[in-house]
Amino acid sequence: MGSDVIREEKIEGRGLTSHTMIAGDPKNPAILLLHGAGPGAHAASNWRHLMPDLAENFFVIAPDLIGFGQSTIPDPFPDNVMAWIGVRVEQCLGLIDALEIDSAHIVGNSMGGALTLQLLSETPERFDKVILMGSIGAPAPRTPELVRLLSFYSDPRPARYRQLMHSFAYDADKFEGMEEIVSSRYQIATDPAVMSIASKMIDSMKVGIETLAMPPSILGKLPHDVLIFHGRQDRIVPLDTSLYLLEHLQHAELYVLDRSGHWSQLERWDIMRPMLERHFGARDWTTA
Repeated sequence: MGSDVIREEKIEGRGLTSHTMIAGDPKNPAILLLHGAGPGAHAASNWRHLMPDLAENFFVIAPDLIGFGQSTIPDPFPDNVMAWIGVRVEQCLGLIDALEIDSAHIVGNSMGGALTLQLLSETPERFDKVILMGSIGAPAPRTPELVRLLSFYSDPRPARYRQLMHSFAYDADKFEGMEEIVSSRYQIATDPAVMSIASKMIDSMKVGIETLAMPPSILGKLPHDVLIFHGRQDRIVPLDTSLYLLEHLQHAELYVLDRSGHWSQLERWDIMRPMLERHFGARDWTTA
């Protein structure tokens, strides 16, 4: 099944318009894919390559989260990191409302992981099984690479952006398609129409990213089955974040993937795909 199975739509819900990639049969169990942050981030760069695989068994939904990609920016736009997360909570709930989905599986990567945890804590009944990948949402020191990510718009030159993107991978020199990712995401990150908002949004994370840490008193109440992936060589988000989530979630398993940086879904999809499909109950696993 190729990338031609993916369609792109503008979907409105709760007063917010989401540019959304969709694949698969709507009659199948739904999976909501939530991408991470960073200059030039959007749903396609995170998820396009794996959506055809997932569409064999699931109805797959991947929005550009508000503030990224082509989703509509609210006016006035949020002025702090928690407000951005709050808008994205409403975006995600409005999206599954519009698609008439009562309950969905959910995958959260990096900042999308913090968003996932907030969604679970506010509306646990709307989500079934959960996967977190290199997720933030835990107290952790800032890595040097994360500091450079958050300061990108202070010096948005191509060479610096290339260094930033290379730091996401375990071995950037052997990462297939790396230069294409660098080029396409840099064009998005430095589009004048994007920069005016994105620079302020990223700046809000400089002073507020710690507020996204979910306290044990909330994590311990979440009833969901959570599968956590973390790249052993993740230079952006330290492994300690996933260890914290493992400690405090009720039902969680952690898999540390060797030869993987912050892009486990791109570098180790061979390992992740069968585990994800088993966790979400794909037909090939449930009938085996």
